Amino acid sequence: MNALFRNRPGAASPSSRPADPAHEEENREWQEARDRTELAALREMVPPPATPRLSSTRRTELEAHLMHEISDTAATSDAAKSSKSRSAARRSPAFGWLTPGRSMSLGAAAAVIAATVAGLAVTGSSGQTAVAAPAALKVDSSRATVPLATVAKRAAALADSDGAAQRGTHRREWAMGMWDDGKHKPEQMPVTESRDSWNADGSGEAQDIEDGRVVNRTHLPAGSWEKLAAFRSTPPTTVGGLADYLAKENPDTRGSAYWTMDTVEALLRDWTPGPAQTAAIDGLLAERSGLRAIGPVKDRAGRQGQAYAADFKGTVRWTIILDEHTGRILGTELSSIKTDPKTQLKPGDVEQYNTYLN
Repeated sequence: MNALFRNRPGAASPSSRPADPAHEEENREWQEARDRTELAALREMVPPPATPRLSSTRRTELEAHLMHEISDTAATSDAAKSSKSRSAARRSPAFGWLTPGRSMSLGAAAAVIAATVAGLAVTGSSGQTAVAAPAALKVDSSRATVPLATVAKRAAALADSDGAAQRGTHRREWAMGMWDDGKHKPEQMPVTESRDSWNADGSGEAQDIEDGRVVNRTHLPAGSWEKLAAFRSTPPTTVGGLADYLAKENPDTRGSAYWTMDTVEALLRDWTPGPAQTAAIDGLLAERSGLRAIGPVKDRAGRQGQAYAADFKGTVRWTIILDEHTGRILGTELSSIKTDPKTQLKPGDVEQYNTYLN
């Protein structure tokens, strides 16, 4: 922490440390003062508490309606017939489908159907859109890589900062629509931004945002949170408690960094963690073997962070981007690390990402 904050206004500098090592009491007091100064600087970096948020399954009613109404139309086309249904073996329909080693949110699944139908109407072919897929995150070699354990310790120091976990998210997301017949290139979808708010009775409002403006509002009735959220109860604030909490949804999190990452991503579709939950998440990830540092990057919102990744059987990779000072989760990304003839993916292709803006 000393190297990180020695140039911060008001922080103690190395030259201010007492030079005589014999003055142990003076050294101890200096150390405590420096720690207090650095902790205060860290606390200033923690975002203020957000307003209550809605379930991460924004526009769920609209998406469910879309999937129901479009399925019959899509089934009549040869292209749609070639796209196999996603298995729900590991994840409940409330927030997505799971194929072996590859997850897809409910919103992404709806986007695949929407792109297929829209593409057939416009082009009569595979439903390609003009939106380009994002490039893989680029490591910034000019900055130092910070170990995940260090970030977790910094987050733990801030665990008692103001701000409770809030239902729902403000996020920007993108997901590639994939076919698995080997004949169609992946669908490259538009980036979407959403912000949600909850009321005490479980009713809420989901907002669609474009260029910083709310362009659509969807109202959900009382009790919607209880019906739609996958993680209904507030996430725990200890590493052990969070491990048990995630394992109830997916027991594979017990021994797998990849599935821990996958389930954390699902959690972040329902909740914006407070400082205590952030510390628990970072601490749990730091305990998982198989999660390694990628290096310093800029996230999809242009913010500096540190990227850490876990692979699944040499096929796909989950990456999480953390604020190296506070441990705040800036984003998650799923990418291919192996050529896949069925989906026509190549190593480095980004399949989906979420940028958390709270």
